[in-house]
Amino acid sequence: MNVCAITMVYRDYFALAQWVRHYSNQLGIENLFIVAHGHDPKVNEIAAGANIWTIPRDNLEKFDRRRNWMLNKFQAGLLKFYDWVIRTDTDELVCVDPEQHGTLKELLAKQSDDAVFAMGLDLFEDVEDDEMDTDKSVFQQRSSAIITGNYSKAWAVRDATPLIRHGVVIAQDGKKTHSYVFPTGVYLVHLKFASMQELADVNETRIALGRADLPGMPGLGWQKANNHAKRFFEKAEELEVMPWDAATTHAYDMILSDMKFSENDGVIRSPGIPHIARTTLPDWFKHADGSDQ
Repeated sequence: MNVCAITMVYRDYFALAQWVRHYSNQLGIENLFIVAHGHDPKVNEIAAGANIWTIPRDNLEKFDRRRNWMLNKFQAGLLKFYDWVIRTDTDELVCVDPEQHGTLKELLAKQSDDAVFAMGLDLFEDVEDDEMDTDKSVFQQRSSAIITGNYSKAWAVRDATPLIRHGVVIAQDGKKTHSYVFPTGVYLVHLKFASMQELADVNETRIALGRADLPGMPGLGWQKANNHAKRFFEKAEELEVMPWDAATTHAYDMILSDMKFSENDGVIRSPGIPHIARTTLPDWFKHADGSDQ
């Protein structure tokens, strides 16, 4: 079975290094496709051996809409050559519980539905954590996480169904066209808050883009990125740490009982609940990318 992964990046070098490490160990570097938003030699250096496609960065008008259209067309094209396409942001790593699913590819091989969702985890730098060593896997250095509906996303497709607004299109003109599955033991780990230093650097870019006077740009989450980060860490400190099994069971109940379907465009997505529970990752995450480093 052939599986590839695609992402799009602009200057988020820490996340890109983690993304390349994570997916190349499981899929092979030759099966990674990276869209570089603007020419950047450092992207070529970090992702050496992957397939890198550079697009111009001279026009940011309606950026999100055009980017999503392009990536959906790209993934549809790749499905002419691959059985599954994994598509995540650069700071998102999909991990599967080895006791339930074995490996990422073994999980996908078992699926008969057209799209797969995962439970979202915001991995974050806790007060006792050391500064991030960017040369090592993030899972060797961080274990504190917030379970979030916001990042409980659709992340893999085996048919040319578009990914939109963290969900997937499953209907058209009122008729069901595709199916999806939300298996237990599958997690999408969001790295935005995993390193305070890297977050500060990336937020400078997000704020500048969010405040650009152009239609179709990201909203308040980017315009006030520092305030958003401050609220996240304040909320994390307020929450009691729940055991992993109890936290994930509670989260699945909340998310699956409140999936959101839009009749306007046929998109199914998870509820946007930001802080479902705080928990600690089990030890198997330390080798979730298939490496021992």
